[in-house]
Amino acid sequence: MNKKLKLVGAFLLLLYSQQIFSQQKTDDDQLRFKGDNAKRNLKDKTTVFTGNVSLSSKNISFENAEKIIVDETTNEVKIYKPQNFKIIHVEGLSKTGKNPEEVIIYNIKTKTVSI
Repeated sequence: MNKKLKLVGAFLLLLYSQQIFSQQKTDDDQLRFKGDNAKRNLKDKTTVFTGNVSLSSKNISFENAEKIIVDETTNEVKIYKPQNFKIIHVEGLSKTGKNPEEVIIYNIKTKTVSI
């Protein structure tokens, strides 16, 4: 009886040790915005940041953009005239043919950048 109890205890310890000692999964996909003005439109599900807008995330970062439009329906962030634009890690990169200094589109869901 004592051996069976030890065997069952060791089995349960091995079974649950992975969940007990594993690190918590962090949500680093957050976009952190900083800007002079922000306007939210609940009907269209858009947010417009204007005036020295900065964004930092684990995928992209930039400073002093003229304007950013975050569209929650299309999961797109439209970035107008950013400075120090850095791509850290994205799933895809495409060229739209427009001037990259005017607008850059970042898709939050697919993690792609269109320049």
